Amino acid sequence: MSRSAQYLQEAADWLTRLQRSDVGEADWLAFDAWLEEPGAREAYDAVQAVDEEIFERGAVLRGALTEPRRVVGKRPFSVDWRWLSGLGATAAAAAIALTLAPWGELLPQPDTLYSTAKGESRAIQLADGSRIDLNTDSNLSVRLEDDARRVTIHDGQALFDVAHDERRPFVITVGDETVRVLGTKFDVRRRDGRLAVTVLRGSVEVSTEGEGKAVRLRPGQMLEHVDGAGAPVVRVVSTEDQVSWRSGRLVYRDQTLGRIVSDLNHYFERPLRLESASTANLRFSGVLIVDGQDAMVRRLTSLMPISATPTDDSILLRERPSTAK
Repeated sequence: MSRSAQYLQEAADWLTRLQRSDVGEADWLAFDAWLEEPGAREAYDAVQAVDEEIFERGAVLRGALTEPRRVVGKRPFSVDWRWLSGLGATAAAAAIALTLAPWGELLPQPDTLYSTAKGESRAIQLADGSRIDLNTDSNLSVRLEDDARRVTIHDGQALFDVAHDERRPFVITVGDETVRVLGTKFDVRRRDGRLAVTVLRGSVEVSTEGEGKAVRLRPGQMLEHVDGAGAPVVRVVSTEDQVSWRSGRLVYRDQTLGRIVSDLNHYFERPLRLESASTANLRFSGVLIVDGQDAMVRRLTSLMPISATPTDDSILLRERPSTAK
């Protein structure tokens, strides 16, 4: 590498370094000393000019980067070289140096959107070593920053196994609640404005917007809360029941048929409908194996006093005449 090209690379490195949040006096003193080297100031001016040009012309790109993006194959970085022609050879070389620089620290960090379709589940391995198991019909966004790891659960259910990192707390936003991870394995479910957090290992703190004190949960405890409602409810549960979805089972203990139908509708495209409020309030305890929709409906009708009637666009569940009030 020629000395001029080396200066351009060093200039790009300095531009990146001086924009970090932790830059200190020692960095600025070292930068001043570097500028005194022959050719360094010219190289830095060229790199800075290209940086400003890119940011002026990159509003559309930056807007796209700040939107949650779906996980797809990475595309190679490309530059429209036509606009470089008016910058001169030095500035064009500076653009090449900037292309080699760690652009992730110069541009806004995007969220990465992970999602599953109905009937689909997936395992996600994050760059920090954390693992997320995402349940059916779910979507969440992840942003890994220098000082924190941030997740937003838009809808659905996920099991988290968080890698320990004291410098970067793991924070999850779910509706009007914030889940701060103190240690490691827990399940979060958000459906229809309802939140449930179950701790399997370690502990988490859940804080509600407008509430002063966070609730700390330990293994075997589950917190439930409705968006905009009062204080959350904490109770002891079977953690195996709460994460049974990972093994293709749904475990219910004295649960309403309305809740069960809501769950099943996240697995299949053809919706189940309930004939009446009294049908929705029927209660069920048992285990449902997750396989085909017709097989699950047959099991449900054999275990509960209900019948199923296919319609053009759904399956209607109603109480059997002998049990209807």
